[in-house]
Amino acid sequence: MNSFELIPTEENLIQTLQDDLLQRNNKLELFYDLLLNQNFSSSIAIDGRWGSGKTFFVKQTALIINAKNPASTMDNNIRTNILSSFSSIANIEPSPSTCQLAVYYDAWENDTDDDPILSLIYNIMEELGTSYDFSGKKDIFKLAGSILESFINKDVYKIIDNLKSDNPIAKFQEQKDLNNKIKNFFRQLKAERGNRLVIFIDELDRCRPSYAVKLLERIKHYLCDEDITFVFSVNLAELQHTIGYYYGNNFDSCRYLDRFFDMRISLPPADKTRFYEKIGLNTSPFLEKISLRIINVYNMELRETCRFYRQVKTAVYIPTHTSEQWDFAFSDGKAREVLLLYILPVLIGLKIVNISLYADFIEGKNATPLMDIYKDSNEGKCLISILLNKDEMNENIHGLKKISSEQKLQELYEAIFVNEYKDGNYNTIIGKCEFTEKSKKFILDVESMLSRYANYHL
Repeated sequence: MNSFELIPTEENLIQTLQDDLLQRNNKLELFYDLLLNQNFSSSIAIDGRWGSGKTFFVKQTALIINAKNPASTMDNNIRTNILSSFSSIANIEPSPSTCQLAVYYDAWENDTDDDPILSLIYNIMEELGTSYDFSGKKDIFKLAGSILESFINKDVYKIIDNLKSDNPIAKFQEQKDLNNKIKNFFRQLKAERGNRLVIFIDELDRCRPSYAVKLLERIKHYLCDEDITFVFSVNLAELQHTIGYYYGNNFDSCRYLDRFFDMRISLPPADKTRFYEKIGLNTSPFLEKISLRIINVYNMELRETCRFYRQVKTAVYIPTHTSEQWDFAFSDGKAREVLLLYILPVLIGLKIVNISLYADFIEGKNATPLMDIYKDSNEGKCLISILLNKDEMNENIHGLKKISSEQKLQELYEAIFVNEYKDGNYNTIIGKCEFTEKSKKFILDVESMLSRYANYHL
């Protein structure tokens, strides 16, 4: 089985730029221009939902920055491939402002580290292959971190303990030494590699609350430098929840974040047309049309789209030749067709976007998803045509008694998820379809991806 998700490897990042797969190249150019014009200590938040492509956006921006920096260690062929997608950037004359150095830090990947600043610096050194002498760094970092934490948390007793020590002045001096060592590190880095440093912090909203807060606070304390720009790619709503969890429900997380972010920029939405083509979601089979309908109704992000489509493709295999399980000739077969083509994608979609609504849907408590997907769509018209009996079809044609789509969809929902088949009631006939007590079990079995309809050879 293959994954449809685009992993942000260097190869995929560059290829996506060259194909302009997400139709964001013009936004990347504008964002690059914005970064070029930062001439003070600045911090920018790129806000986007999980799975919307934030990591791709910031990593591609970092590639562009380093491609324009002649002092970067980037391979020249890679540099050419990147800049070939941005003629306006490629034609910019070299200048101090264009000689920027970009580094990327995955906060979530490192949130088990004790000290965020130490972790960040080591990550930068590893990424750039540089070295710097932090003599006695372990003791200084440990002590300075303790003192800084005392100030941040307003813990007077810790400060008093420090003041009661044998040599309190020396302890505070060590904190100042740490500050100077960090500033010297970045000063040397800029002298060797570029005039301005752009540090991309990714996945902060997924970190442990204590780590996220500590990282923000210590960046503000140690790394406030007029030649450094921080770019945080975050889901701001989730980050506010994280901050609120750490400081308490009554804490004003939104205003707290204003201390750290000079600008908040919404991630530009991706044009998904080419993306659909990339993952194969652009052919004519009817199941794919229904899948696209569900993706659009639930406004799925790129990652959700990949997961959803992969599960649909895995759960139900549409063969090129007829077989027993795909025999839809009789009423029970027509019901099976409706379940596989129309109900299955809804179940998989709900499970991804709203597990509570999924539970209500299969328990017969809420038919809303069926209405949202099929009431006013071409796919819904095809479904309704299957659910009409001859009399209803004639009435609709002659306008004698219009049968509403909501009525037929509600009948369908109740036949599968509500009706109790007992006391002589063995089936429900709706149009060309016959549903029984086995209908619900059948479609949940298929949705599990452990049925004879599944295809594991994608």
